[in-house]
Amino acid sequence: MSSVPLAAQFPLIDCRDIDYVRRCGIGNDLVTSVMGKAVLIIEMQDHSLVGTLQPSPRPDGTPILPSTMSARLSAFGTVFVKKQTPQMNVDGEVRPQEATIASTLQPTREASSGTLSRALPVLPERPAPAAVTATRRKE
Repeated sequence: MSSVPLAAQFPLIDCRDIDYVRRCGIGNDLVTSVMGKAVLIIEMQDHSLVGTLQPSPRPDGTPILPSTMSARLSAFGTVFVKKQTPQMNVDGEVRPQEATIASTLQPTREASSGTLSRALPVLPERPAPAAVTATRRKE
């Protein structure tokens, strides 16, 4: 185990408060979005850019576990990608479905904007990308 403090092992690049589509619901062939707030921490780990999304608690106060995403820089901004297996209710049957979530942020000094898109093979068509906004967190 390393004696180097954790903060020194993983240098912080940025920390942002974000507003994003927390989840999507599907009913009667309509996709509805539920908005959420989170803190996005961007760090360098070894030679990789990593984002950790810490969502705010659910309305009933239940905490939500953080999610870690790999990231890469592109001409369009920083692209975060996460593969997950959410439980989905499809025609009354709850079953796991593979999903890929990609979020692109175009950072500026104090504010960022971008999109979040979800790819779910079970959906008849891919939902349109949703807007994401972020502001640099004040310490």
